[in-house]
Amino acid sequence: MMKVLDELWQEGHEILDIYYPEEISLGEEEWSVDVYQDEINDLCHLNWTWTVTSKRQVEIDDEKEADLPDWVIVVEEPFSDEVVCNAIEWWLRSRGYKFGVRMIFLEQARGSGLVKELRQMDIESEKRDAVPLEKVMKELTEQAGHLDGYFDAQ
Repeated sequence: MMKVLDELWQEGHEILDIYYPEEISLGEEEWSVDVYQDEINDLCHLNWTWTVTSKRQVEIDDEKEADLPDWVIVVEEPFSDEVVCNAIEWWLRSRGYKFGVRMIFLEQARGSGLVKELRQMDIESEKRDAVPLEKVMKELTEQAGHLDGYFDAQ
């Protein structure tokens, strides 16, 4: 990841757009989000880039901060987009990077990692499960004919 961050900086990227798919209420005390950064995910073949989690969530999960992977960032603040951005900026700065971080909405993102896979699965699933309109219309017409006969017999 560090090599990719170096390359992005050399290419002129100063701001990293990030996003997360989870729905968490503002001010939540116990929370965790998987944060995506599309360029890093694509170039490093990652499912997501970082996980930002509250200290309370770590305690609830009965984990030890020291045992968590390097890409997990633990904070002591209630949930907000600003807290997530600040946590990632801190992570980057603590490793010598000067990137700014900007939160974007999931809908604005190109999508990478698991988000990209889920989007593709949904499209493929819809195509697989789709019923042609002609077939639906034929079945409705047939059913309507059967009902006419039913009501006539009554």
